[in-house]
Amino acid sequence: MPYPSTNIVSGLSGLVLQKVTVTLQGFSHTFPSDVDILLVGPQGQQTLLMGCAGGQNKYSVTNLTLTFDDDATNSLPVGSALTNGVFKPTDGCLALGYLPPEFPPPAPAGSNAPAALSVFKNTDADGTWNLFALSDGTTDSGSIANGWSLNLTLAVPVQITHSGTNVVVSWPGSISNCTLQLAAILSAQAWSNVLTTPALGAGRFNVTNPVYPGNGFYRLIKN
Repeated sequence: MPYPSTNIVSGLSGLVLQKVTVTLQGFSHTFPSDVDILLVGPQGQQTLLMGCAGGQNKYSVTNLTLTFDDDATNSLPVGSALTNGVFKPTDGCLALGYLPPEFPPPAPAGSNAPAALSVFKNTDADGTWNLFALSDGTTDSGSIANGWSLNLTLAVPVQITHSGTNVVVSWPGSISNCTLQLAAILSAQAWSNVLTTPALGAGRFNVTNPVYPGNGFYRLIKN
């Protein structure tokens, strides 16, 4: 696999990331604990997906599928063999008291990335995502035979501001064919469509509504 291996994301202008998961397909290695993998997003955010995990060379692995998800139940095993599954990003180096992995250029200099995919939340997904895979040992061998993939959960960044006795709800003008809804309580049955037609200005759709007594919750749904 090239260093770095890239995934290019496009066509998501106006949306922001809510959640990212990453899957490695066909991961094999003779000494998995020597493997460190860094993910760098389009705006330079970094997360260490795995480092110093999977025990020693007696735990060599072949053709695994590893998915990294902040909401996974378990971290990667540090002292035992890797298996197929869904795991939290895992900094086994930290757990073992080792220094953080050092990735050679063109990886970002001085990388001391957290083991958390939440660093990408509320950022723009469009651009080049770089995966840096490093094996510390000189006699080890391995591969990610079937590449890697991103799974992105996205949302529209809605802004709500007060203007006198009104509230102004706005969202990017690139996001069309949506309906703004209002509810007094957070219940699936309580939402009703806001009938005011959105006005486009300064690159955003804007809806101006009176401020009603009590609570008011807004959401934007795709038609």
